[in-house]
Amino acid sequence: MSAPSDSWQGILAPDEAILWQGQPHTAINWRGLINPLTLMGVFFTGFSLFWIGMAYAMTANTSVPFPFSFFPLFGLPFLAVGLWMLGGRLLLDAWLRGRTWYTLTNQTAFIARNAFGRKTLESWPIEDMDRIVWEDGTPGSVIFHMKHGAMPVSGRNGTRIRFLGFHQIDDSQHVYGLMRRARRELREAAE
Repeated sequence: MSAPSDSWQGILAPDEAILWQGQPHTAINWRGLINPLTLMGVFFTGFSLFWIGMAYAMTANTSVPFPFSFFPLFGLPFLAVGLWMLGGRLLLDAWLRGRTWYTLTNQTAFIARNAFGRKTLESWPIEDMDRIVWEDGTPGSVIFHMKHGAMPVSGRNGTRIRFLGFHQIDDSQHVYGLMRRARRELREAAE
């Protein structure tokens, strides 16, 4: 266990010690393309390009009044949405992971992020974790489920979008063991 650095003063409890720190991989997760959203992105992008092309063809060689000359530009927001569904979401995910840091203490899991001009630090007590799941892979992930449904990751239709955890880290099996041991020690101390 290491002593907290000066940047952790006032954040960690007096008896809290850092067990592990790391950052996720920043490579684009191409497996995310295997998703119904990608198929929708293909159709949405294709239709948007067709719309822009046809609208441009209708207005390019004629002397149309001022407001109608911008008619092809109305397809640009739809093109942006289509490109987002097609793969832009994967690029944003990789960019956000490059601005994310993980810290595990003997009591808490922290996720820090510095993105869009805003710094955030989120924390989850280890003793409140119902389950800790290790996702094998290179890199792997350690996912934690919180008591009382405190996992804020549901979409509009109730499906899970992203699970809380330390995603795409090199030493995921080691971190999984550290979290399980810390949770066991906290629960034994509470008895």
